[in-house]
Amino acid sequence: MKSQKIILFLLLISCGSKPNDFYQGLVMDKNGNLIENVSIFEEYDTENRLKTNKKGYFKLNRTSDRIQSLVFVKEGFKTDTIPTVWAQHGEKLNYQFIKNDTTVVRLKTVKSK
Repeated sequence: MKSQKIILFLLLISCGSKPNDFYQGLVMDKNGNLIENVSIFEEYDTENRLKTNKKGYFKLNRTSDRIQSLVFVKEGFKTDTIPTVWAQHGEKLNYQFIKNDTTVVRLKTVKSK
C-alpha cells in the first residue's frame, strides 16, 4: 500500500498540469434534478465538509497534501464514495472534481420497503 502511494505521488508530480486546490461539481438524481443539501466530505477527513447549494453545486477546499475520494450523503439517497483520481492503463491519470471542469454526480434513491 505504501509503495502504491509513492507511485501515485510520483505520477502526480510528473504530470504537466497541477490540479486545483478544491473539488467542485454538481449533484443530481437519476432524472437530472439538482439535489440541495447533500453532505460532501473527503473520505479520510470528515471534518472538511460542506453541503450542496440550491443548484446542487459544491466547491470544497481540498486537503493540500493529498487527493482523496469524496463521500456524498443525503437522506433518501444511497451514500456514494467516488474516487477523484485514477490511472488508466497505468499510463494516464484521470481526474474528477479537481480539474477545470465541473463533474456531475448522480445519486440513486433508496428503495422504500
